[in-house]
Amino acid sequence: MTKQSGRERRLKPRFAAEVTCTVALTDAEHDMLFPNEKLHCRTRDVSEAGIGLVANSIYLGYTCVVDEGRALLVTLELPAGPVPMEVTAAHYVRLDAGARDATTYAIGLRINSMSDESRAAYRRYLEELGRQEQG
Repeated sequence: MTKQSGRERRLKPRFAAEVTCTVALTDAEHDMLFPNEKLHCRTRDVSEAGIGLVANSIYLGYTCVVDEGRALLVTLELPAGPVPMEVTAAHYVRLDAGARDATTYAIGLRINSMSDESRAAYRRYLEELGRQEQG
């Protein structure tokens, strides 16, 4: 039996996309010492079910954003406007093993929920990426 690649295993198509985004803790998870802290990141890829992003840290204040089950608020700065959504971390990996100055992490996020308006805007963006990919 041959092992499937990540692309073949995925139920939803994934598209390469570099979009500015922020990661914050939800109201239920907020850090008392750093209540308005945000990570400023960039996406690597997006799909209907999840987002891959690159960040310089995995911490907001003293809170680790990749802790299992931690609810996060991600806001994508799409061309049509900001799209907020609630996510949880699925996995992460440090990208710069051995580097002294620039620590970066790849973080995979699972989309849990978003408003109907945000979901419609996000789907339109994914559809546009799909058309661009097809040529």
